[in-house]
Amino acid sequence: MVNAAADAKKNEGNEAFKKQDYSNAVAKYTEAIEIDPTNHVYFSNRSAAYAGWGKYQEAVDDAAECIRINPQFVKAYHRHGVALKGLKKYDEALATLRAGQRVDFNNADLNRLVTEIEPLQARAEQAKRSGMNPAELLKERGNDAFKSAAFEKAIELYGEAIEACSDKPGSALALSCYNNRAACNQQLSNFSGVIRDCTHVLEFDEKNQKALLRRALAYEGLERYRLALQDIRALLAINPSIDIANKAQHRLSNYVRQLKQSN
Repeated sequence: MVNAAADAKKNEGNEAFKKQDYSNAVAKYTEAIEIDPTNHVYFSNRSAAYAGWGKYQEAVDDAAECIRINPQFVKAYHRHGVALKGLKKYDEALATLRAGQRVDFNNADLNRLVTEIEPLQARAEQAKRSGMNPAELLKERGNDAFKSAAFEKAIELYGEAIEACSDKPGSALALSCYNNRAACNQQLSNFSGVIRDCTHVLEFDEKNQKALLRRALAYEGLERYRLALQDIRALLAINPSIDIANKAQHRLSNYVRQLKQSN
């Protein structure tokens, strides 16, 4: 049920928005949200006002909240895409628009914005890659393969990228390739491969959260529960808010306890 007081503030915001008085529109929509923070429309409207004002990050945040409250509200995906386009985050913009298309594939606004952003994304990608060295290009090709779920091809490309920067095995680029190759092997349930690559990363960066989590889950896959629990505890000491790690700690603690009881 619509809150009358909140809706009145929304209507005042709409009037300000029509006059392109975006700062006042934001203020009115904010008042509406303070009265009723469960209404997704208020976040959608404030996102549009922020975008009109040129405050794209705030527009992104409001559109994301609107989607969280009501994932079926197609307009929110358009708002999110517009704001991400304003930040020149074209990959993310296309991802959210395609998520919106899964809700309503025939939505003209979504389809039009996808058509606008695709060439911008292609030009940005071309410009980015033109300044890359061979190892960076191989990594990007690996990323493309991963996104297409071509995990074996991605493993091959990440391996070539690692070879291309073999003189710097601890560089950020090399560690990223090892981590990404571990993610591919995780998808293929090649747990030994995951452990090998994550161990390399952790030799140079002992607090790398992705490597700790992936190695822990790989150890679990091989039923090496004590080592898995050790990695999970190390990860949670760095970042105690990772939900998957907290669940894994509970699960692994039970496994280790059962092992002790059976010995």
